[in-house]
Amino acid sequence: MKIILTSIAIAAISFLSAAQKQSVGILPFNYYKASASAGVTASIQENVSNAFVKTKRFNIVDRSKMDALRGEKDLQATEDFIDGTVVAQSKNLGAAFLVSGLVTQGKAERMTSTNENGTTTVTYKAKLAIQLKVIDVETGEIVSSETLEPKSGSAFGGMMGIGAGTPEKAISKALKDIEKDIDEFISKNFPLAASIVECDGKTLLMSVGSSNGVEKKDAFKVVEISSIEVDGKKLTRKKIIGEISVKSVDDENFSTCTIKKGGGQIVAKMESGAKLKCISLAK
Repeated sequence: MKIILTSIAIAAISFLSAAQKQSVGILPFNYYKASASAGVTASIQENVSNAFVKTKRFNIVDRSKMDALRGEKDLQATEDFIDGTVVAQSKNLGAAFLVSGLVTQGKAERMTSTNENGTTTVTYKAKLAIQLKVIDVETGEIVSSETLEPKSGSAFGGMMGIGAGTPEKAISKALKDIEKDIDEFISKNFPLAASIVECDGKTLLMSVGSSNGVEKKDAFKVVEISSIEVDGKKLTRKKIIGEISVKSVDDENFSTCTIKKGGGQIVAKMESGAKLKCISLAK
């Protein structure tokens, strides 16, 4: 599966505290009428929503309220359903970020093959291509845009869900195949941020645990956060000073990590009062 990055991904959004979950609204997905259908689009949107829910790290805005924002907007369009009014209304619903989706490919095709005995077999293959965008509700800006689609030039011409007995099964298989890429999109664009509770140079205790979906062997980077003024504008710099791996998830709020790199520097920075955060890496 190929993920095409078309904008800068969100980097450690706002460095939220461990107890604070990010509020995300998932807009009704659009689709190209000639290449997909309302039913397939609804299934894809459901998969994306479930992927957010299973991380245990988000408050998802009620879907019925998000659907109500579309009004009479025709979702069989070539452009995303995003405008200033929708962003403003989403803010009133408590959303900090919006996720929009545009299904550009989502249909099954019929395939026939005949063996040497003259027996003809009918199967179906499906192709999916989904554009996902993340909108910062505070600024109204699109902060990330990625297209998830099969690798081009593959033996099957970029097709997924191959060998299914019905169009529905082909689409179902294709959706299953793309789940990992949706997970990576979430992990990369919505990293988990945690504070360091204590560190001895070899192990580190951070303030996130099972309630945040943390699992053993999850990887994090340790970054030093500082503010620098450039050309009259204050910018936030995030300098990587170490790498850690979760050794054990102690409870719902804390995890113990093994320091893989930069233990001495982490301790020194903590003693100097530097602002440090542990930022999750994409799985």
